[in-house]
Amino acid sequence: MQHEEVFQTPETSEEFQLSFFADIKKGFSQIFSDPWWWIKVLIGGFLLINPFLLALIPKIGSSYGGGKLPSAFLGLLIINVCTFWFPLGFTFEVLRRAKNGKPKQLPEWNLSLFWNYAREGAAKLTIALTTLIFPAILWMGIVYYIFIQLLGLPIALLSLFVPPILWFVIPFCGVACCRWLDGVNVFDCALNYSENFKLFSLAKADYLIASAFLLGVNALTMAFYYTIPFGAFFGLCLVDTWFGPIYTKTVKKIN
Repeated sequence: MQHEEVFQTPETSEEFQLSFFADIKKGFSQIFSDPWWWIKVLIGGFLLINPFLLALIPKIGSSYGGGKLPSAFLGLLIINVCTFWFPLGFTFEVLRRAKNGKPKQLPEWNLSLFWNYAREGAAKLTIALTTLIFPAILWMGIVYYIFIQLLGLPIALLSLFVPPILWFVIPFCGVACCRWLDGVNVFDCALNYSENFKLFSLAKADYLIASAFLLGVNALTMAFYYTIPFGAFFGLCLVDTWFGPIYTKTVKKIN
């Protein structure tokens, strides 16, 4: 295969390993080099998953059983549906900058940019639905049928099967998003699994190592429940600083 010949690299060499982990560290440093990174993360996390909405979920789950959601919960849910597009678009700009090698990774939270963030957030959601969310749901459905329905294991064990599928689908979605930044039609990025997988497979070791790091970072940053919105947004920004350069190196090697 032509692609395999072109992309052969000494993946097990000491030089390659040191270079890759330097890229991992670089992703952190590029975010932390912005003096306002923590404010940008707080804003993005608040818009992505409303913390007040998150705070109501345990109360609803433990004490509410009448079949009618409280008006406060519904109101916050509607607000959250209207705002989560913006952080998705924000992270798309992070991916674009990382992919193009721009040193400043975090864009600004400027009201004049919100429409563009919403537009690109819609594109990212479209791609994520088929390359991340649907495969994850399908995997969990299969796991539920085999291990819960057939083997009778406790349903609480389902959470153990979430990290393996996220480990794969997060970079798979990242590749599709990078293709959109290259000018490919959004539906082709979302539905052309063969092309996405081909590009993913050419640097699968890089993507999967980066994805494993992300899962570890997310486990730490979202461990206190109320930190979930901010940990999730920080993780999205961080992983884009890794996937962008990996994709660019891959495309350069096959062209």
